[in-house]
Amino acid sequence: MIFFDIEIYDGKPLKQVHLKEELPLLEQWRFLTEDILCIDYFINNLFEFSVDVGWHPTVQVTEDSYFKTEVIEGPITDGGVFYKKYSTTIVEMKEHLTEAIDLIQSFKGLNKEQIIKQQVFDEGGINE
Repeated sequence: MIFFDIEIYDGKPLKQVHLKEELPLLEQWRFLTEDILCIDYFINNLFEFSVDVGWHPTVQVTEDSYFKTEVIEGPITDGGVFYKKYSTTIVEMKEHLTEAIDLIQSFKGLNKEQIIKQQVFDEGGINE
């Protein structure tokens, strides 16, 4: 399934995304929230993963503003974060979104212990 011009496979998007790559972020400030998008995945009938993208700080566009893309797991790891990266453009955020979705897809052939060992974090210099 294609969502936001990205293959999301069997993911379940929870809301529509209104951001456009061709428009400046300043013109889209009202869509820049902590909850830009969320896509849910169920893996091996056990894990519940969400890919979340948010903008920080909400509805402000400054030189310190950024997108945060995360993969969070629910019941098994009690909200464990498996992926976290930061970006300042829609193009870069979509690249991180694709990486996050690909990471979740890679979990499909793994057992519980192997999945729990998988984590990817951005070493970039953004402080939350």
